[in-house]
Amino acid sequence: MKKQLLSMAVMMMGATLFTACNDKDSTPTIVPVLTSDGAYVICGGNEWSAINSSVTYIDYNTSSAAQNQFAAKNGRSLGMTANDAVVYGTKMYIVVSGENTIEVVDAKTLKSIRQIKTTELMGAEKGVMPRHLAIDGGVVYVSTYGSSASDWETYTTSGNGYVAAIDTTTYSLLNTYTAGSYPEGLDVYGGILYVANSDYSMGSKASISAINLSSGASNEITNSIIVNPTDVAVAGNGIYVLDMGNYADVAAGVRRVSGTTVTTLFDATHCSFIGSNIYACNSIYGTIPSEFFVYNILTGNKETFSTGLDRFFSPNVVTADPITGRIYIASYNENADNPGYANYSTNGYVAEYSQEGKLLKTYDCGVGPNAIVFNTGLKYVEQK
Repeated sequence: MKKQLLSMAVMMMGATLFTACNDKDSTPTIVPVLTSDGAYVICGGNEWSAINSSVTYIDYNTSSAAQNQFAAKNGRSLGMTANDAVVYGTKMYIVVSGENTIEVVDAKTLKSIRQIKTTELMGAEKGVMPRHLAIDGGVVYVSTYGSSASDWETYTTSGNGYVAAIDTTTYSLLNTYTAGSYPEGLDVYGGILYVANSDYSMGSKASISAINLSSGASNEITNSIIVNPTDVAVAGNGIYVLDMGNYADVAAGVRRVSGTTVTTLFDATHCSFIGSNIYACNSIYGTIPSEFFVYNILTGNKETFSTGLDRFFSPNVVTADPITGRIYIASYNENADNPGYANYSTNGYVAEYSQEGKLLKTYDCGVGPNAIVFNTGLKYVEQK
């Protein structure tokens, strides 16, 4: 699925070269161990209420959460609408849609390393409204709305979006690929860049772009049940798509594309692809979800779990730490002035669960949690 686990496996393979071995019992053996120290909650704020984006850090060692950590470490705000983030090596990349920027920060300290202005890197038209990120082979890929435009009177769209390939060492632009209408989530697998083109929920131009990274040639995957795709991940011979549906006769769900066949695995409005698992919930129109569950793509087994809470008025993130296996759900709180509905201008929260779905703790976070990424890395320990 997403490259997170694969990249960690590669790290482990390389790290074994530094392992000390000796036939003498008195010589300790030093082995690399994958660890996870915490979680970064990327909060988009609320542009209508002039609330800037923020980063909340959940520290596993202290079981506590600290808000506004980017501002605290850098003396400035992220700006409006931080939408996604990825960790790659020692760096974290945060895409800020409202500012047309990608913030590159130290993944441990959150100190700024570089701010990339996508409208300067890609051009004023192509770099507009960066949305989502993917990492592969020393390259960070970012989708942008670009020239995509909508007309609500005719319920149509025009123009198209793009994907920039950016070198993670020099931050230079390596290539720009043409995507479809209003591209969102993306993934790279086997030299192919997959992009979920949402068409801004209009439904007529929704597709999955399969772009050959070498030639730039694109194959568009379309189907009657791919109407508003917002994320995509690839595993083996399957392409997995989160599609928000058309709010009418096509329900939101996770679709599986295999050759020319597209099927719906299950109904869902939010999910994350971690290893061989899909962590998901179904929360139509932001209502209290009917269920949270984990679906294993290898076995086809779907396990639901009770949240132990009745406050999920509009969950926005469902994911899991790839090292600890703990599950995290980020949500808005209830609007006290309008009971039964979410409050999009006040702080949200994150609920932490064991692998078995047992509620462990809840943490306050900033306004509008949009993504959760994990503070993972390698440590070297003496093997007893």
